[in-house]
Amino acid sequence: MVGVIIIAVLFTALAAGIFWGSSRGRLTPVTKVMLTQSSAGRRVVNALLVFTYIGFGIVLPAIILVGNHDRASAQVGGIKLTAAEKTGRELFGEHCAVCHTLAAASAVGKTGPNLDQVKPSVSLVLHTIEYGCLQNAPSDSQQSCLGYGTMPADVVQGRDAQQVAQFVARVAGH
Repeated sequence: MVGVIIIAVLFTALAAGIFWGSSRGRLTPVTKVMLTQSSAGRRVVNALLVFTYIGFGIVLPAIILVGNHDRASAQVGGIKLTAAEKTGRELFGEHCAVCHTLAAASAVGKTGPNLDQVKPSVSLVLHTIEYGCLQNAPSDSQQSCLGYGTMPADVVQGRDAQQVAQFVARVAGH
């Protein structure tokens, strides 16, 4: 909110300056000040230029970046993520995104199943993480999976596996 106020003030000041200059008739007063040879006039012009450059070149982008950083991973496709799901998103990106496709994690893997199509439950994701996946595994094996690809067991473990499973189950297909 503070960022929006600062941006509004900067643009209002810029608009007021332009309006002031144009209302004086063809920016003549502004031109005279800009072309002045007096040291006081040069200091005023230099101060205005420095203020403008700092305001629009450093402060404004910094405010936008900081404000966006706080909300960057707060939600995916309109779904607000919990702290555990945010961590799961990061872990998915580190360990799973190479093989799996999942739009919410900007992952476009080609080896494993497309999780947006499969829309797995938390228990299925946890099972697959724990036991892995073998192509053509015997039907009674814990390692049978969703069709293709081979995945090693325990890619992530414990709490990390739970967070990845919660994230995937929550956002897959959205």
